[in-house]
Formats: sequence, structure tokens, C-alpha cells
Amino acid sequence: MKSMSVLLWGMVVVTLAGCSNEAQPPEGNTGEAPRTEVGEAELADLLAPELGDAAAAYEARTARYRLFGVQLSPVRTESFATLADTETWETRNLHVGELLGRNLRVTAITSAGLQLTGPEGSQLLPVGRDVSLRVIRHRFDTAAVHEGRLRWKVKSSVVSQLRGKYGLGAHAETLRVFPQPAIQLTDVQENGVFARLGLHEGDVLFRMNGAPLSPDQLGALADRLSTPGGTVQLQVYREASFQTLTYEVTDSLR
Repeated sequence: MKSMSVLLWGMVVVTLAGCSNEAQPPEGNTGEAPRTEVGEAELADLLAPELGDAAAAYEARTARYRLFGVQLSPVRTESFATLADTETWETRNLHVGELLGRNLRVTAITSAGLQLTGPEGSQLLPVGRDVSLRVIRHRFDTAAVHEGRLRWKVKSSVVSQLRGKYGLGAHAETLRVFPQPAIQLTDVQENGVFARLGLHEGDVLFRMNGAPLSPDQLGALADRLSTPGGTVQLQVYREASFQTLTYEVTDSLR
């Protein structure tokens, strides 16, 4: 735990709490989940289709998933469930409304577990139990090879297709893929607002008070931080871990 104080329109107390929730893969899992084609009739039922693409652009994979746990909050949008693919042990925190693949949506998170809803109805995943799920993904979703938590490498076959379409400037890169919209700070001025907030160049901002943060909300963020008595929580990805910044505004100098 680390704490610091900064001055922004008033006194703002910043508490920084960092953690990494990467799950360690249990031993004994060597099977590979089967992959099957997607029928043309299934396209109409997809929750997030790529417009104009035929069934050949999709792939269905039936795998076992384990719900590690749920974190409940009085604010519905702040509750989340931690789900792992037992083949790769890639772990993801899911919120209500988010998608798993193109055919399953999170419709409820309760003490009983995680509820997923798709074309065939709803299914409850209890905590600690492995459940088989058929997840449909588009080729865009599988264009990279998983190299570790949040790290992916673009497949060479995809790079070749990109070069054929966009020229030789396309090349393979290792990248981080985040499961939700975010804002990355690429230029933090030494005496600017972000620096005075304790934010750094390269920080990735995800949520403000539990809600997704978009560029057009940065003004609202500044307003909240200038209102005495207000509290703002930011979810930040920094130095390979997710962290929470809490700002409590106790005074205003405006």
C-alpha cells in the first residue's frame, strides 16, 4: 500500500492500491478444446456480428470454464465475476452486459454465480465448478497468439493478409489486449493536471467510480475532482498490474 498527497484546485488525498489477479494454472490439463465451423443459420443469433461477414469468418470452440469467484457490489455495474478458460487458464473479470465471444452475454452476477445468456437461453455457472461452453469468435478475435496475461502476438498469417491489403508496412508485434475500452496517457506534462494527480505516462485509465471511462468524460473527471466533499475512484493499469486510485476532495481553491 502506498499513499501520497497532491494539490488540485484543493487538497486531494490519493491512495494507491496495486494488485495482480493472475491465476496460476493447475497441473494436469493438457487437452485442447475442439473447434468447429459455424453454420450460416447461427449468424442471425449472434449478439455482436461483424456486418457483411459470412459464417466462414467465425469459429466455434467448446471448452470448459471455471468460475473462480464473484465480487458483489451494491452498485450493479461494479459487481464482477472472475472466469477462467481451463485450457489456457486465461482469466478475465466479467461485468454485467459484457460478452463472452460473440454469442454469450453476462446477464446477472449473484452469490449463486455467473449467468450467461445466448441464443439457446440462460445458463448459471456456479462458483468453483467447471462448465462446458460453446463460444463463437470471429477471426478478428483470434488473430493473435496468447503469450501471457494481457500479452498477445499477431499471427504471421494475419500479417500476410494485412500486407496484401495495406502494404509492406504491416508487421507482427507483441501487444496488450484489454477486455474493455480504456484511455492511455501518452504525454503527461510535469506540471499538468494529470501529473498533479499522481498519474504517469503510459498509465491506462479504465473506470471512474465503476463506470467505463471515455475521452469525453475527462472534463467530468476534472469537475468531480474540484468539488469539495467528493470522492472519485479510478481503475488504472500500471506496471503490469491493475491498481485503484482514490481521490477525496476536502477543499477547493477555485
